[in-house]
Parts: sequence; structure tokens; C-alpha cells
Amino acid sequence: MSNVRPLCMQLRNTNVDEFILRARKLEHSAFWQWQNQRPIHVDHAAIVAGNWLAYEGLREEDLESFCLNLRLLIQDRDGISVRRIAEYVTDWPEAHAEYKFAVRAAVDTLNDRLSRPCSVSLSKSGKTTNRELFDVLFYGGLVHSDQLMRDEYRRIINAGLFSYFVFTAFWAVLHNFRNCIQSMAHHIARAITAAGEHEQVV
Repeated sequence: MSNVRPLCMQLRNTNVDEFILRARKLEHSAFWQWQNQRPIHVDHAAIVAGNWLAYEGLREEDLESFCLNLRLLIQDRDGISVRRIAEYVTDWPEAHAEYKFAVRAAVDTLNDRLSRPCSVSLSKSGKTTNRELFDVLFYGGLVHSDQLMRDEYRRIINAGLFSYFVFTAFWAVLHNFRNCIQSMAHHIARAITAAGEHEQVV
């Protein structure tokens, strides 16, 4: 039996549909609408006093909701993660090479930025990468309470003025995830439209 995929392979499946829907949910989330506001006012006194999210109009539950939705798009179990969707797109026919390349480029850009040193260091012994900071905040308290990370999470969100820089660095990492996911969803939707499957996408 041949392993060659037919040129008429359908580009979308239920996981692709769900990925696009979740990407739109990120885009329209209360947290993302908040961060699009300008100017954003910071209550430095409240941050120094121990509230790392002391920004006018920012609600902790909105950030947590954004992160919970993001979690679905970065963990592999449900089949709609960035990695799973990128793998699926890799198998598309070469007639869609333009979109395949764009999706791959978005993932590569994200991985490159996650591997770079972030603007804060969590250790005196060396630099902290964006991925390491993200993991501590994301899995140490925002969406999980990992035993190995929760103490560090509590330390850095209650570190006075340092917490301001922690949130700023984390916010930048969220931008990287959001940009990758939105770029992927955009190019996948364009490919689906070009293949004549657009009318089936929810």
C-alpha cells in the first residue's frame, strides 16, 4: 500500500477547526482587549506593596482565563497544540507549500524567542530564558501549581518592584505565543479558503 498522500487531501479536520476557534478566542479575550488599551497606567506603590498585577483595568481572572485557553494550545493531549497542528500541516500536499512554510516559520520564530534570555533573571548564577520564566509563572501558579515551581512563583510575584519587571517580561512572552498562534491560524485559514473548504470552517 502506498504511503503517498493524495493531492485532494482535505486540509482541515476537527482539530484544525478547534485550533482556529481557540486562536480567535485568544484574540478576543478580555486580557488581550485590555492590553490593547493605551496608555496603560501602573500603580507602582501597589506593586511594591505586593500586588504584581496592579495595572488599571487589569483583572487577575482575565489573565488567568487567557492563560487557561493558551494552555490548550500548547499542551499536546487534546491534539490542538501548536506542535500537533504544525505536524499536521507538514503533511499537506506541496501545492500548499506557501502556507506550510508560513506555519513552520511562525513556530520556528516562537521557539527561537523562547530560547533567548529574558529581561529578568531568576537566578544569580546565570541568565533565565523566556521559556524558563514562562514555565515558572504558567505552571507554578497561573494554570498549575507544580510542586517544583510554586515556591519560586510566589517569590517572584511578591518581590515588590522586581515583580513589575517579571510581569513585563512575562507579558512579552505571551505576545510571542499569541503572535505565533495568530499567524498559524491566519495562514491555515487562508489555505483552507484557497482549497475551497472555507465554507465548512466554523
